[in-house]
Amino acid sequence: MSYNPYNKYVKKYQESNVNTADPKKIMIMLFDACIQFLGKAAIAIEEKKYADKTANINSAKQILREFMRTIDLENGNDTSKHLYVFYNRQINNLTKVSVHRDLELLKKVTQDLTDIRNAFIEAIKIVNQDLAKTEQEEERIKYENDLAEAENYSEHDYGV
Repeated sequence: MSYNPYNKYVKKYQESNVNTADPKKIMIMLFDACIQFLGKAAIAIEEKKYADKTANINSAKQILREFMRTIDLENGNDTSKHLYVFYNRQINNLTKVSVHRDLELLKKVTQDLTDIRNAFIEAIKIVNQDLAKTEQEEERIKYENDLAEAENYSEHDYGV
């Protein structure tokens, strides 16, 4: 492996991106990483590099466990509980993939995670649109209040 003098700067840049990223963006980045690990695991299975397969599947499972850890089951709604079960099922499926080197099941898990990732992206877009509408409405109300206040000042006689 050749040494790249810029690696330390790239690493700092990546760490900075993660440390300053919005939690929603971090979640999508984790989904992307998980899906990439599964893609690498599929290649490792095809190339009979079983240590690489295991390492990549374990990395994907670690991300899924982290997703499970962040779900508040006590205060969450049914969606939270369904997500918990979904992630747990995917971890179990990845264990089966690892043991049986089942590429078809790996493709299904990858597709399921891709679908969930895309659903989260759509949900984030909707939330962001709603937030933008709320901010616009707040600005409109503030403008109307400021305008009404300015009209009240013009009605007063200040002895000019």
